[in-house]
Amino acid sequence: MIIDLVKETGKSSAKKASIGWKVFGRALKGFDGSSIIMPDTKENQLIYPQQKGQKKGIGFPIARIVVVMSLTIGTVLDYAIGPFKGKGTGESSLLRSIFDCIEQDDILLGDSYYPSFFLIAEVIEKKADGIFRGQAQRNYNFRKGKYLGKNDHIVEWNKPKKPEWMTQEVYDAYPNQISVREFKVNGKVYVTTLLGHKKYHKKELAKIYEIRWQLEINLKSIKETMNMEMLSCKTPEMARKEIGIHFLAYNFIRIIIAEACAQYDAIPNKVSFKGTVQLINKFMPYFINANKQKNRVVYAELLKNIVKNKIGNRPGRIEPRRVKRRPKPFDTLNRPRFIEKAKLERKLQRMISRYAEA
Repeated sequence: MIIDLVKETGKSSAKKASIGWKVFGRALKGFDGSSIIMPDTKENQLIYPQQKGQKKGIGFPIARIVVVMSLTIGTVLDYAIGPFKGKGTGESSLLRSIFDCIEQDDILLGDSYYPSFFLIAEVIEKKADGIFRGQAQRNYNFRKGKYLGKNDHIVEWNKPKKPEWMTQEVYDAYPNQISVREFKVNGKVYVTTLLGHKKYHKKELAKIYEIRWQLEINLKSIKETMNMEMLSCKTPEMARKEIGIHFLAYNFIRIIIAEACAQYDAIPNKVSFKGTVQLINKFMPYFINANKQKNRVVYAELLKNIVKNKIGNRPGRIEPRRVKRRPKPFDTLNRPRFIEKAKLERKLQRMISRYAEA
């Protein structure tokens, strides 16, 4: 139910987006992966085991999440959760399980992890388009293919060998070749399915790709501002519900931001998410203690104040990656907590015995 609510709130709000918020009049979506840790319980460790490099009882269970997000509104459209390691738990596999939220005419943005033959073929099949950063391991030779301009061409990608995880039936359904446009701007290589170089200039596409960074900021807002970085639930089922509730609350806040922007002619990704959360908390006592008619007035005032919290271009805002506050002088926990607790109890018993004998 929670997953369905997240998808419904994200999808319904994205459809109401103003045409001025879109790119080429089309919805902009992005996807990325992240990780979340949770309490160290047997139940969580069984489904979401800690990383191999950590000793048993020292690390925390860790889950991988992949999120598809509307970069037009900022809402979460769908998400998938899996262990951080093991077969079928990579970002591509999790993304494939929620690819139904991609619709015709969408423009998708993804980092250099995603532009594989199979993913781009699925984007083309959906009649959507994508802009991705080029993979470092792929050789981009701009002297081959159909020349469009300097460091800009269309090439044919051949279908690679069948991966072990893919069935033969699914593999055979993919085309043997796909047409892909590759271009370079400021030393960075990009891959896109937007082949028309006159309609979609490469510098403009590179500028659009920069919007993908909003997805990173939004994920950071959910994890840090909304305290989802470390979950509190002690079973996998409740941990998944906790993640869903965070995304649902996040979507509701994004819907309020979108409503404020639509009313006061602003752009959603230019409004501070953290500032909006602080405003909602500040206005909450007035909502609780007011009647229905008064609440409309308070809500209108809230929307007016939300658009004032704009994320501006703040020159000179650069800080060293150093910590000023000194850490507390505690040793690192290198053994399971129950062993250390038993050690302290034995030490306490020896002290009690020593004082009793004296």
